Order: sequence, then C-alpha cells, then structure tokens
Amino acid sequence: MVPKVPNYNALSSLFDRWAVENVKFSYFENALEHDDLESAQIKAYEAKAIAQRRMTEVLKHNTVELMSTAIESRK
Repeated sequence: MVPKVPNYNALSSLFDRWAVENVKFSYFENALEHDDLESAQIKAYEAKAIAQRRMTEVLKHNTVELMSTAIESRK
C-alpha cells in the first residue's frame, strides 16, 4: 500500500515536504544507531523509520514524475 502524502501541489512544496520527511527519517535512523534505547522504543523507532522511508520514496517518485512531465511538455 502506498502511503498518502497530503498537502502538496507544486514543485517547491514537494521539495520542501521531501526535505522535512528526510529529516524525520534521519532522526529515527540516527537514534537507532547511536542512542541507548529500550526494546519497546527500538521497535517503535524501527516502525517509524520504515514509514518515513516509504514516505520519502513516494515523494522521490512524485518529484521525478512531476519533473519528467514538465520537461516532456516543456512547461
């Protein structure tokens, strides 16, 4: 299932959202690698990292799609 990415409709807002979601993803990945987390927190952060990775992949795909459409249509 592809996660729904709400509240974007222009290239600038798409880039902004992609950056924000990457920061969130990095936070969870960094915490998993460097912080002293309890097992419940590790599971929660792993799930959140997976969700954030999916979100960034969707945003990456949508960015490439939007840019390809713009280049092909020359608009």
